[in-house]
Amino acid sequence: MENTTSNSSTRPMRLLSIDGGGLAGLIPAESLIAIEAQLNTITGHEAPLCDRFDLIGGTSTGAILAAGLCLGLKADQLRDFYLTYGQEIFTKVFLLERFWHLYPSGPLAQHLQDVFGEDATLGSTKLRTNILIVSKNVTLGTTWFFTNNPKGRYFANNAGLPLWQVVRASTAAPTYFPPQPISVPDDQGQLQDFEFIDGGVSSYNNPSLQVFLEATDPRYRFGWPTGVDKLLLISLGTGFSVLTVPKGKAEHYNLLDWARYSVKELLADANLQQNVLMHLIGQPPRGKDPIPVAEIAAARAAGVPAPDALDLMSSGLGFSKALTYQRITINLTRDRLDDLNLPDIDPQRVREMDAADQIGNLRRIGQAVAKEQVRMDLLKHFFV
Repeated sequence: MENTTSNSSTRPMRLLSIDGGGLAGLIPAESLIAIEAQLNTITGHEAPLCDRFDLIGGTSTGAILAAGLCLGLKADQLRDFYLTYGQEIFTKVFLLERFWHLYPSGPLAQHLQDVFGEDATLGSTKLRTNILIVSKNVTLGTTWFFTNNPKGRYFANNAGLPLWQVVRASTAAPTYFPPQPISVPDDQGQLQDFEFIDGGVSSYNNPSLQVFLEATDPRYRFGWPTGVDKLLLISLGTGFSVLTVPKGKAEHYNLLDWARYSVKELLADANLQQNVLMHLIGQPPRGKDPIPVAEIAAARAAGVPAPDALDLMSSGLGFSKALTYQRITINLTRDRLDDLNLPDIDPQRVREMDAADQIGNLRRIGQAVAKEQVRMDLLKHFFV
């Protein structure tokens, strides 16, 4: 892996963050294809995105994409992971097992091993750039940020962990997949057994703020400089919507209904919070987004109490921005899909993280979002 800390004084540092969202990972996958192609044109040579970005972070389905990129896979290969295996991964378990989870872990675990390799570890030299994977350690009740930074506090403990296993832990969404057990050595080398679930069951389904902190906070031991011309972060979303329950229906919800609602609501709230914070500290490319602050504007329009967020961001709170920040995502509503010339797609059906029957439509949404929002020409000074 290239030691990207050594060149931090000679060029801007470039970060990439990818949200969780199940099969909606097809949406950022298409943006990654567009980013890769545009950067190849801008720079005049082809290169995988691991050679373009200094730190790539992901949660849940974003962890799959992040790990694949860091291993040097091309973006279209990762898109094809969903097209090839998505239907199989989201084939439900036998009826009696659905009390615990809807889908088996076996197909996902096997395909992660097939694509990433069984021998690739978190500390492997096969990882060609820095990675951050978010998961929740439910045994300890803490969020874990797995990285391959050799200077990191827990690198020695985590370096030997199989990469596929860490990614599988990040994707273990409650009610959908069973937890992932991982044995982690302590400082004395004694193995400790933990169970992990989806990193989205935290404030980090959108991991962009943590990616920023990982890169800049001295405690994480990268210590890269901040500033709109020194640090770029591109954050890719998996689509979102304001979650509502029709009047009179909530009283009939059962435990499983509320469990699913709670997971979705947590993801929605986390995305909103992360984007408020990132837009407070970050400046859009050239001062303007193609679609300004999508999650925040949508929440405000729906009456969600975030009335001051946009005003705060426009004022900047009187301090200099810490980075250039580009958010690429879509509000999965009827109006937005119509804007993208996708009137035949039902927004309700593509909002589910396990919508295996919508794989083709999720790909089409991703292609439309990429065409509308990926503008690497606005960011070319970070790459040339």
